[in-house]
Amino acid sequence: MNWLLNPYWRLQHRLARKKFVNQVQEEVTEEFLKILLQFLRFSCYLDAYLRRSIKDFNGRIELRSEDKDIRVLAEFKDGRLNPKELKPEEELVPPADASIVFKNPEAVKNFLLPEGGLEGRRDVLRSYLNNEIRLEGNFNYIYRFGFLATHLQLHFQ
Repeated sequence: MNWLLNPYWRLQHRLARKKFVNQVQEEVTEEFLKILLQFLRFSCYLDAYLRRSIKDFNGRIELRSEDKDIRVLAEFKDGRLNPKELKPEEELVPPADASIVFKNPEAVKNFLLPEGGLEGRRDVLRSYLNNEIRLEGNFNYIYRFGFLATHLQLHFQ
């Protein structure tokens, strides 16, 4: 049955990729994070390697700004990624396993995208050492998310 939905997921992946590239060139907003997670979601359906990487992964990762204006939740459950937009005052029950707190919108790009555009190499420590981000919770979840985001670069090369 999975092969039947493959053309649908490929079309959704192509549309999300186009939106993502356009959003990368503009200023970072909540929309950027939502599109990134949608693109990752569709990539997990199409890419067998990504599917195997999240098969047994259950966890919740919150991406938010320091002032909580921008809040997005990436929930991994039963081998699927379910992105969710959160309101600034919304209480997260149960709390996320890990949180990535961004100092400013530009820090999102510095953390999630490699230096030098989509063709460059991503450096998580650069953002962390420059105090652009603050990591809370279980670092294994954050590293797993970083791995998935890095693997997305293959779709652009």
